[in-house]
Amino acid sequence: MAAHTGQIIEYDDILNGDHEFAPDVDKIVANDSPAPLQLGPDGKYPVPMPGQKKNREY
Repeated sequence: MAAHTGQIIEYDDILNGDHEFAPDVDKIVANDSPAPLQLGPDGKYPVPMPGQKKNREY
């Protein structure tokens, strides 16, 4: 989490934080759900932006 946000992360931040590692990952249902990360219009997957996006990965 620290590497992807560019912030110092405390243990309580992990347990009580609202950081989202992938969009809607909590809504995945077995094999019936699409992958949380999709190709962009340029044909590339999104990448983490440390220090730019602080409450989610992508």
